[in-house]
Amino acid sequence: MKKLICIGVFISSLLILPSSSKAAYSYSLEGPYISFDVGAYSRRIEENCSQCVDAFGNPLLKVYGNGDSTRLLAKFGLRAGLLDAYLTLGGANLSIDDFNGFQGGMTPAFGGGIKLLMYQSPDYGHFTLSLNPDVIYFKTSDTIQFYSQSLGWVTENHDVSWTETTVKIGGYSRYDGFAPYGGISLSFVNGEETGDVFGSADIKERDNLGFYLGANFYFDPSGRASLFGEFGGGDNNYFKVGIKTMF
Repeated sequence: MKKLICIGVFISSLLILPSSSKAAYSYSLEGPYISFDVGAYSRRIEENCSQCVDAFGNPLLKVYGNGDSTRLLAKFGLRAGLLDAYLTLGGANLSIDDFNGFQGGMTPAFGGGIKLLMYQSPDYGHFTLSLNPDVIYFKTSDTIQFYSQSLGWVTENHDVSWTETTVKIGGYSRYDGFAPYGGISLSFVNGEETGDVFGSADIKERDNLGFYLGANFYFDPSGRASLFGEFGGGDNNYFKVGIKTMF
């Protein structure tokens, strides 16, 4: 509850702070763009083998842990009117120490998303409210060891496929060369771990609701190029930095 109150205060402050130098800036930039970012991500997850049950149907395998990932991503997008659509390409790794020390190396990642502008204040775009669904997918592997009562120590290759879907609802405002933004997020992880002996198990996210805060720092009044930084908490603890330019 405290987290949601802080988010509400932050977004409200964007609404009431005065804008400056409105005539020198454009808030409705359109056209193609590209961005690059690097970030560290961590999610609280659980692994459950639906086929591993006792005689009474109770699960025998349910493991809790953290999925940590480093990502290098590029977004290729187009903004037109109220809609901003983009394709995401790059690389990601995955570390889940609680799952027998799984350490998946850097692997191709891809996805995409859209950002829909739902509201823009009448004072020259001083404040905007948007909805942003986003998805990313990657698959990585590692050779791990685990102990089985029937087989003893087993070494085998494990693959983890990871699909991450996030929906953000938030506000954005600009004050000269500085543009803060923030909001709440709802996210879901659908993953699967497979091994020759181990079989397969589902990976889900333990928490779904979170928040995010960030800012753009523009290079010039046109607003076509910027540096940005963003962090999130709750469902998805992360921090990323990057650069964006419009053509």
